[in-house]
Amino acid sequence: MWILFIQLAMCTGLVKAQNLGQPWYIQPRADAQHIDLTGKWELSHMDKPVVDLKELVNKKDPFETTVPNSVQWSLYKAGKFPHPYYNKNSDYYKFVDEKVWYYKKSFDLPQTAKGNYSFLCFDGADYFTKVWVNQKLVGVHEGMFGGPNAEISDYLNYGGNNEIIVELRAGNWGNKATDFDIIPLDSNNAKDMSKRKGYDPWNSGRIIKPWTISGGLGGETFFAMGLWQGVRLEVVPKVHIERPYLVTKAITGNVAKLHLSTELFINSNSMKQSLHPWKNAQLRHPYEKGMPFVPSKEELKVNVAFYSGSNKVFSKLISVQTYEGRNWVEDDIDLPNPKLWNPTGLGDPNLYQVKISLIRSGKVVDKTSFDYGIRVIERVASAGPRTGDRFENWQFVVNGKKIFVKGMNFTPQDILLDASEKRYRWTLSAAKKMGVQLIRIWGGGLIETDTFYKLCNEMGIMVWQDFPIGNQDTPDYPQDIWEAQVVQNICRLRNNPSLVIWCGGNEFNPYSLGNATTMGIWERNIKTFDSSRMFVRTTPDGGSIHTYPDMDPSWYRRSYGKEAWISETGMHSMPEASLFREVVNEKEFVNLGTMWEKSFRPGHTEFIHHFTEYKPSRVPRMLSRASHIDNMNDPTLESISEATQIGAGEFYQVLSEKVQGSYPVTTGLMPWVFKRHWTAIAIQMMDWFGQANAPYYFLKRTYEPTHIALDIERLLWAPGESIPLDVQVTNSLFTTNQGYKATVTVYDDSFKQLSKKTLPINIATGPSVNNASFGKFDIPANYKDKYLFLLTELTDKNGKVVSSAYYYPRCLVKMEDKAFHDQYVNEPIPWITLDKGPWLKPSVAKTNTSLSLKVKSNKVISADESEITLTVKNEGSIPAFMTKVDISGVKRAFYASDNYMWIEPGKTIAITMNVNWREQKNNATVTVQAWNAKVVAVKL
Repeated sequence: MWILFIQLAMCTGLVKAQNLGQPWYIQPRADAQHIDLTGKWELSHMDKPVVDLKELVNKKDPFETTVPNSVQWSLYKAGKFPHPYYNKNSDYYKFVDEKVWYYKKSFDLPQTAKGNYSFLCFDGADYFTKVWVNQKLVGVHEGMFGGPNAEISDYLNYGGNNEIIVELRAGNWGNKATDFDIIPLDSNNAKDMSKRKGYDPWNSGRIIKPWTISGGLGGETFFAMGLWQGVRLEVVPKVHIERPYLVTKAITGNVAKLHLSTELFINSNSMKQSLHPWKNAQLRHPYEKGMPFVPSKEELKVNVAFYSGSNKVFSKLISVQTYEGRNWVEDDIDLPNPKLWNPTGLGDPNLYQVKISLIRSGKVVDKTSFDYGIRVIERVASAGPRTGDRFENWQFVVNGKKIFVKGMNFTPQDILLDASEKRYRWTLSAAKKMGVQLIRIWGGGLIETDTFYKLCNEMGIMVWQDFPIGNQDTPDYPQDIWEAQVVQNICRLRNNPSLVIWCGGNEFNPYSLGNATTMGIWERNIKTFDSSRMFVRTTPDGGSIHTYPDMDPSWYRRSYGKEAWISETGMHSMPEASLFREVVNEKEFVNLGTMWEKSFRPGHTEFIHHFTEYKPSRVPRMLSRASHIDNMNDPTLESISEATQIGAGEFYQVLSEKVQGSYPVTTGLMPWVFKRHWTAIAIQMMDWFGQANAPYYFLKRTYEPTHIALDIERLLWAPGESIPLDVQVTNSLFTTNQGYKATVTVYDDSFKQLSKKTLPINIATGPSVNNASFGKFDIPANYKDKYLFLLTELTDKNGKVVSSAYYYPRCLVKMEDKAFHDQYVNEPIPWITLDKGPWLKPSVAKTNTSLSLKVKSNKVISADESEITLTVKNEGSIPAFMTKVDISGVKRAFYASDNYMWIEPGKTIAITMNVNWREQKNNATVTVQAWNAKVVAVKL
């Protein structure tokens, strides 16, 4: 049916329509060659596609919007409907994917553009599109990751005004899924998704669209669509360059060995090319006269220049011999004294701007540029056992140095495709300051944008890019459309130094009959168009694992200590309470301790709407961890939010320390997940507004360059048992640290010191794991249903604290039950719920200290962003526990250099806070408090 529609559509119009499903990425130009068509467009809709553009005289509700944007955000920003993430406002937008949307824009084109090729490029149009230029049909396109692209020189008015109209329909057009709200419940009180008919995001048929933005798990009420990326017109001469590809082959002494490959067209262009026929044929079988090679009469040279900032540091002029049609220029380049691109913690991410110019008879006629980093990233075998045929090499070697990779998973920045640079920069800056070296772009999400990669290049964050296959077989993917999307994106992204791994997708079987063709197309094009990069077919596979256990996190070493790489793992928690007070009806913040009882759902419609994976495998485990922190029988919103975050934070801290301590067998960790794509309860370090939650800080401390940890055997103990006090220091710095000392201190629940021991520890050059034993601590036999507090500190030769970590093991009467004790000690069991305590926060609150706060500076970064530096001092005689800095009195988001801290008596801590002001900051107040210290406030 769709093929027939394409054929019919392409036969209409005064100029022959084109097949816009092409694989060729058109390189952006600059200056007069580049016409930016983003910005203001008109947007309207119809109930069905028009047969003739004259029908648009009856278009509905035309209004001005901006591109890039999804239709949903366009409607919100135009004031048509309330915010889609607040309350149940998503209901207002349910009609969007049922309509046909029409974008219209006018632009002027100078007379000087005539005689050139003019490429109209849509960098992201989701999903079914049809394009007209000046009332003439250009063609149709299917997909969302690149295209439609078309050569439109015959459609344009030179020296006058031009009009573009784009018809857009959603990927689920004519196949809308059952309304999520009316799906019945199963016996476990979860939605029975077997009753959902129509479009299935996990069995998407011919639609190549990630499930998280198409009604998938956690976003069932959203189906994004629109011109979500930029639109541009590239004016290119008949003799031009295209798709340059630069590779660092080696770094030898003070020289970087590079290879440049670029296409060069003589009186032809990309749209006249094809990758291959789609029917059986001999691909290259010339007759007696051979293939036509017509020498070009053009006098051409290619100039390659490298700039560091505004300074040209190297250039090379390459003479070329060409033929009519399509040519390749291949040349080796020796770049002297290269400044290397390094990931987080390994050095500066130095970038060059590479400018490539085509010179024709002494005059520059075409030019393009891109940022480039000199680096060599390889993988070699890790130190652990190989356990399968397809076992990958998981030890990363960056610029000749082995590293343990501190990673993180990323979902899309926004479920409705708000992909602004401001949003990306905030998130990625927080990730870099957390110590993240590698980001995995998850296969249920996007092939990421140029803006994302630009920022990762600048910040020194490596990227693992999944393609958008998530948890499904793909036998119905149209092979030509899939290949076009694959090739466009490989060529678009391959010059980015941050991109280090291609991956086929998330949690699917690339070897299944349903995926064999899809993966064959993907692999052959990786080999053809970017053989310089590592690739894995899927994750988990070949030595990587995904695991979401509900257990004592100390089991990570025992259960997974022989695994080479952990690609996903994590624990649910709630965002801060203020988010929910903003987006959920206040009347629903009752009976939160009964969150998983069947009686909870009817009175908590909005609350559950904002809960990703509201089901048995998620809710109880979140609440069981919270039950160790505070009384969860009838908690306030603030209490349950904080308790779930601290419970998850402890989980992330211990698992990270155990995994890093397994180096060099385990060589990388990528927890799930950094930031949520809308305002939801879910696994997250940062909420949709950009507010860092407690797990961010607990994990951040373990990602510091040199980290001390108590190699804690378990978190639950029986009175009278002995806790081994073994210390591990993980070091990622390429230096040997002599003269360091480690200290382990044990406190009771009133912060009375029970034990303290300091020993020298030598730290080997990184990456290294350095161990020391401090003996053991004997728990008193009468110390029952209480917490102990364990503090580890690492000091350098000058006595400065380099790293510290704290723990709060439970001493429980329940552990005196031999059957339970033996089961808990000998196998990973579900985390227990403490209905009757002991609870951590009330125990700490029985003690008392005091804090002081000084704001040192408040630096304005932009109109809505500040960097605040402050100091916090513990003025009392006992440790301040869970010391938290915050900003009240205003809507804001922030991340800090540290938070939820342990502060020793008399000690002063310096803190930096990066703040995004979501409203006027006139009433903003900086606060600090601890669980055992009253709040102190300073008005800004």
